[in-house]
Amino acid sequence: MNTVNATPAALDPAQKELAAPRPATPRAAPPGADVVARGVFDGLRWTYRDGFDATLARVPAAVWAHPDDQAWRHVKHNGARDVWRAEIDGQVFYVKYYRYRRWPGSLVSTLRGQACRIEWNGGLYALRAGIAAVRPLACADRVVVDGRACAVLVTESLEPAYPLNELWLAVLSDEDRVRSRGDRLHLIDVVARTIARAHQFGFEHLDMHAANILVQPVAPRRYRAAFVDLQSARLGMPISDRAVVRNLAQLNQWFRRHSTLADRLRFLRAYVRWRHEFEHQCEHARRLEMPFEGLFDALVRAADRHAERLWAQRDRRVRRDGRYFARVRVGGWQGMAAVRSKHALPESPASSVVLGRDWWKARLADPLRWFVSGDALCKNSHSASVARAALPLDAGELPVIIKRPLARNWRRSLRLLFPPHRSARGWAMGYALLNRDIPAARPLAFLERRRAGLVLDSLLITEVVPDSVDLDHWIREEHEVCSPRTWRRRKREMSELLMRHVRGLHDRNFDHRDCKAQNILVVRRPQLRLVWIDMDGLRRRRNLSLAARLRALMRLHVSLIDAPGVTRADRARFLKCYFARYGADVDAWRDAWRRIAAEAARKLSAREARRRWKLKHYGRE
Repeated sequence: MNTVNATPAALDPAQKELAAPRPATPRAAPPGADVVARGVFDGLRWTYRDGFDATLARVPAAVWAHPDDQAWRHVKHNGARDVWRAEIDGQVFYVKYYRYRRWPGSLVSTLRGQACRIEWNGGLYALRAGIAAVRPLACADRVVVDGRACAVLVTESLEPAYPLNELWLAVLSDEDRVRSRGDRLHLIDVVARTIARAHQFGFEHLDMHAANILVQPVAPRRYRAAFVDLQSARLGMPISDRAVVRNLAQLNQWFRRHSTLADRLRFLRAYVRWRHEFEHQCEHARRLEMPFEGLFDALVRAADRHAERLWAQRDRRVRRDGRYFARVRVGGWQGMAAVRSKHALPESPASSVVLGRDWWKARLADPLRWFVSGDALCKNSHSASVARAALPLDAGELPVIIKRPLARNWRRSLRLLFPPHRSARGWAMGYALLNRDIPAARPLAFLERRRAGLVLDSLLITEVVPDSVDLDHWIREEHEVCSPRTWRRRKREMSELLMRHVRGLHDRNFDHRDCKAQNILVVRRPQLRLVWIDMDGLRRRRNLSLAARLRALMRLHVSLIDAPGVTRADRARFLKCYFARYGADVDAWRDAWRRIAAEAARKLSAREARRRWKLKHYGRE
């Protein structure tokens, strides 16, 4: 959780009153509250706001130097800082420790200033401008903690308060639709007002994501928003249109996945309205030069660019040692393995466990053993061998699929010698999908055996998706057991889910050359979900053309050509939903229908010829 003042207890989505417990309405800072003084207390040099010196005088320096020895709660830890929730004299504060960076980070800190001082100045600026933000109380430039010099920042607490992303999800999960809509509308207006005021008063939070905005209940189902983590804020400068778009695009990164287009448009309209309210209240205020439609288009483009940069960073992470992945070498094999996941998913048991490097070395000591026993093999074709196994954990087992690519002819044999091989591509593509919030079977490890730079053999280990069947099997099973009325409802539900699943893949510019029902798993619990498997046919394009999209839709259509209960009307309805989007031609699906029908006829003819060729050369299809 990337925040300093969030309570660690998660919100209960089923609770009826999100505002409980109810604090008093926040009061404005009293006159003189922004007066800053300096002093030395028990050998530590502090900069503090007037009124906090009495607390500093009562707390010995050893307390600040040994936070782990106090009855404080550790809220956050990363490579740059630690955050503690401290109770001192019956009051709650948050204490943030900034570790001084080593080269080359020390050079950056010298040029920009220390992060602790930047956040201190940002908090004071927000306090003086009336911008809702966490209020700083004191900071010290040098406190030695565990033998390492740190800077310390003490801030007031906002309790109870929740990160905006957690509260938004709780509001969405409210079963009372009327109450949920009212809460959403109020949250949208509150957050829009907070950001608009900050921008008009020359305050730009350069790390504007949903977890860096706290929402505090101030009355039943009424909220107040405040900024936290201010170490990257720009202060005292007019915010240009370009900076506004960039800032809002950062916030949009999370909400484009967890909110509707209508809610995002409401937020943008509220933001523009509140900007006009604050336009003449500050010397840094300025009018937006672009119209609302231009602002929306610019925000969409900026959000796409921001997302691409973030995804590219995460894609590079899967090929190097770090917190989430580890390089593994066993015998003559080498590769990468997943250690932990940042977010646990209910349909992915592997995402909630930690698998260390030593654990992987023990499990992969003899990686070919799974292909020796015929009991483990579930597929042995001319292109790949696939085995099922269960890796032992401290509590239970982790079911996995191990895939070993094979060459079916001399051309493929030659191609498999040169990296990147199929296992490495499957590893990278699996995480490329997951990084973009596209459900996929989680890759757990890949191994390769090389000589003189040539790949002699490779393996890909993927998590088994529990309680799932492929889409074709699901259709046949549901059609057989459901009544006609229930089947109509179920297939409409699946059609909408499948449309969003495929369009999400295409909107992220993935070209799936083997887009068929057998490569889509249906997860039944805890809720109906679709998951991509078998990433061999995936490629990432700079811009996915309409022809590539139609080829994928054609392959999906052909794979379900014999599916029972799937009518022409269902296929037409699917295409209509796929091409229906903001500003799109309402008749675009008609031309796609004709082109897909022509391509499908050629595909079926070629498939029959291919089937005869396989029977002739391999004795099977």
